[in-house]
Amino acid sequence: MKIYNSLTFQKEEFKPITPNEVLMYVCGPTVYDSPHLGHAKSAVAFDLVRRYLEFKEYDVKLVKNYTDIDDKIIKRAKEKNMDFNALSEHYIDEYENIMTLLNIKKDYKNPRATEVIDFMIEFIQKLIEKGNAYEMNGSVYYSVKTFSGYPTIFQNIKEPSEEEEEEDLEDQDTAYGEDKKDRKDFALWKKWKEGEPYWESPWGKGRPGWHIECSAMSINYLGETIDIHAGGQDLKFPHHRNEISQSEAYTGKKFANYFMHNGFVNVDDEKMSKSLGNFFLVSEVAKEYEPMVIRFFLISSHYRKSINYSLENMNQAKKNYSKILNAIKKINDAPTVDADSEESIDLISKIDKATSNIMDALEDDFNTPVAIAEIMTLFRELNQAILEKKINLTEEFKDMFFKFIEDMDSIFGLFPMLKKELKAGVSSTIDDKDILIRKLLEIIADTRLKLREKKLFEISDEIREKLLALDLKVEDN
Repeated sequence: MKIYNSLTFQKEEFKPITPNEVLMYVCGPTVYDSPHLGHAKSAVAFDLVRRYLEFKEYDVKLVKNYTDIDDKIIKRAKEKNMDFNALSEHYIDEYENIMTLLNIKKDYKNPRATEVIDFMIEFIQKLIEKGNAYEMNGSVYYSVKTFSGYPTIFQNIKEPSEEEEEEDLEDQDTAYGEDKKDRKDFALWKKWKEGEPYWESPWGKGRPGWHIECSAMSINYLGETIDIHAGGQDLKFPHHRNEISQSEAYTGKKFANYFMHNGFVNVDDEKMSKSLGNFFLVSEVAKEYEPMVIRFFLISSHYRKSINYSLENMNQAKKNYSKILNAIKKINDAPTVDADSEESIDLISKIDKATSNIMDALEDDFNTPVAIAEIMTLFRELNQAILEKKINLTEEFKDMFFKFIEDMDSIFGLFPMLKKELKAGVSSTIDDKDILIRKLLEIIADTRLKLREKKLFEISDEIREKLLALDLKVEDN
């Protein structure tokens, strides 16, 4: 299996530190607002990575953190006149509900930054002792010049561009502090300001910077060196670069063997973000589309690539997902015959071939677009065989087919309610025609209500009688 490693700018054979175990850290949300589709893409991408590794029988310990104290949280809490803890708790609950909605597996640990403040203080103290950090007027800064090769982390060049350096300086922890020795140094500990939450430390009252939080949580819960560290592309500079430098300065060991970065969700080919004001909340999108359609849409692009959110793309994802579910239903309900035929044997071979191609795609840096294309091709061929060619299915075929579906579900996480749906029959939320019928009935009901409000009872009663002729009973309460 090969993974694209952002540290080396190439695909590499995946070799875990310990056989059959994977230590994985994913940078989680800063909980000051509701989760949008960008958060969902990261969560779904690395949930799929975790699922596939588990499918390959690795014991995956995935830690995804909550940043529950930083500048944005303090600012938002003040705007809402709330305690910062209450604000964080609210958005953590909301995030976890969205993760359940999207069928994200429970993580090994979900630490909060405020739970490891004591360890952060020890971490910072050791960096000071080693000469990698310094205290200045109650704040502590990391000296980037003390870490060899700092500017070239995640850059396939010897020197960074001025533009990237300027991006670093816009970071909340790099921009902090007028008293630091170098403008590129970043805050590990920020001295207390009136009205802000604080913790006691050797340098006085204060709170940690953002970058030190993830380093501390990764090391505290997974150890000094892990297999995979993951997060969005926008975290490369400076967050992950700072994590690497401060962590390796602290331990003297490699921080992570592989860094993985997911692409963005774009709107009109521009990155979706709260700062640009062009973001779509998952909760709002879920009012229009089934959660598994959202998940299907997000994995239809490669995790490293950006995906463009549009009604056209969402509707296509909905259409393709419905095709898969309806085909599964037809195969489940189809009668079987005892005798094998060349046609049924050929269908079994198609499942074998599709399985092999899907696994090859996933082995190549989790290439989900190719894998999804293979699934769609298989279902198109199965539909043709069953509906057009009227091929009789055998129990052997059905057993193999549903083993294939079980394996695909364990990897892609797209069919959490499948057994219930097959038992009850395809529900209205799955079938496009049923959805259309329901919406048309809602329009008719609303029209009758408006007619009655205008005292046009005769027309309203006429519509009711015509519906009754179609065995649709309407009662006015």
